[in-house]
Amino acid sequence: MKPLKAMIRPRLRLAPRIGLVVVGSLLALKAADEALPLVIRPPEIMFFQRDWLVDTLRDIRDRSVAVPAAERPALLETLPVRRWLDVTPLGARPDFDDDRPLESAGEENGEPTRTSAFGDLRLRIAAALGLAPVDVMLTATELDDPGRSVRSLVIILPELPTVMVDVMIDDLQHNMLSSDLRIGFRIGAGEWLVVTPRSDGREGMRMVRNVLLPLCAIVVIALFSIWVARSVVRPLDDLAAAAEKLGRDRELALVGAFNMPELQAIGDSFNAMQRRLKQFVDDRLQMIAAISHDLRTPLTRLRLFAEYLPDQSQRRQVLSDIDDMEAMVSATLTFASNQLAEEARSAVDLGALLISLCDTAADAGCRVAYDGPDHIGLSCRPVAMRRAFANLIDNGCTFGSEVRVSLRDGAEVIVITVADDGPGIPSARREDAFRPFVRLENSRNRATGGVGLGLTIARDVVLAHRGSVHLDDAPGGGLLVTVTLPKAG
Repeated sequence: MKPLKAMIRPRLRLAPRIGLVVVGSLLALKAADEALPLVIRPPEIMFFQRDWLVDTLRDIRDRSVAVPAAERPALLETLPVRRWLDVTPLGARPDFDDDRPLESAGEENGEPTRTSAFGDLRLRIAAALGLAPVDVMLTATELDDPGRSVRSLVIILPELPTVMVDVMIDDLQHNMLSSDLRIGFRIGAGEWLVVTPRSDGREGMRMVRNVLLPLCAIVVIALFSIWVARSVVRPLDDLAAAAEKLGRDRELALVGAFNMPELQAIGDSFNAMQRRLKQFVDDRLQMIAAISHDLRTPLTRLRLFAEYLPDQSQRRQVLSDIDDMEAMVSATLTFASNQLAEEARSAVDLGALLISLCDTAADAGCRVAYDGPDHIGLSCRPVAMRRAFANLIDNGCTFGSEVRVSLRDGAEVIVITVADDGPGIPSARREDAFRPFVRLENSRNRATGGVGLGLTIARDVVLAHRGSVHLDDAPGGGLLVTVTLPKAG
């Protein structure tokens, strides 16, 4: 029966999830776009009639030149138009760019353009003030989206009264829309006035708003994308972990229920594949184990018959062959039964274990040197770990005259190396050395002993402890086996 959580969780397909990302992102962005103006007030919109603006600029100029320069700032603060316009006196020509044309002849489809409308306004201001066009500066920023303006918006209308609909329809042809209108004109030698729309002091907040909107878009899209990505990647991680466990422990690692039908179909196929693979391997291992087990009885009879052979040399040869066959049967049964993987874990002193194995090999006549600490604790399967390192040391003693075992304690892993001075293994054949019942003909043959399971069993044990085994050339020649074991395995 499925868990309640899995039954309640909606199992949407991948396509609807992507659709939810798109629709949810659009709705969230629309909500943010509607909510931000409630928190940060949009810019003011000022409507100026063109002739009124020109007359006002002339009035400002007349009032300014009528008083001494020292009294001019105080006078400008008391002007009636201060309700809508800010006036700033300068002692030099303004430094803002002036890229408006001086003539109003520009047309598109028979209608004056907005740029030429500003140029016409500039000429009108120069004529009204009695100045040369070069003594009048005008700049206006045009926006594709006036709602994103930081400063107050200004719409200059050719005439009043008018209808708002006409303003929005005709502004490109007749009306002048700007988010940063600045008008500068000379009032004397080296003296200028700059007229701008009145500031409401909220430019900084609107700038923050303009930055927040794309940030909100990025965050919303990222959150929805992460939701979809995690719903896809998490099951894939489960599949990868299950595949790794199957290859390491030779045990089933069934994956659970996924929240998408497409991934659930993959998981079901993966589980079925695991069962078929395990059944395939178990059948063959069981056959090998049965054959090896049944060989024990005839081997026992042969040993008894060998004891009655009159020729001593023949008896020794037959008993030696029987010993080899019994060693093959024992190793095959160990590999096929997988008993080492079923052993319970316990704390083991790995340093003492390696020292004991080296002493045993030395007592058997092999030159073995150990380098490393005397004591290092590790949680592992004791019998399996002893068998693995015994196989590696015996392998070095069989094919070399000297074996060097080293143990290094790292922060997260323990590294053990077993090096011999034998012929080594060619790099192209090293992976073959781990295959069951494979004896490399150049040096790993029946004449030098070996069943072809020593390295196989050693690697299976190390992999079962989440470690790794690598074969390489020893520094002085021979084979170097490097075993890496995680401390938290």
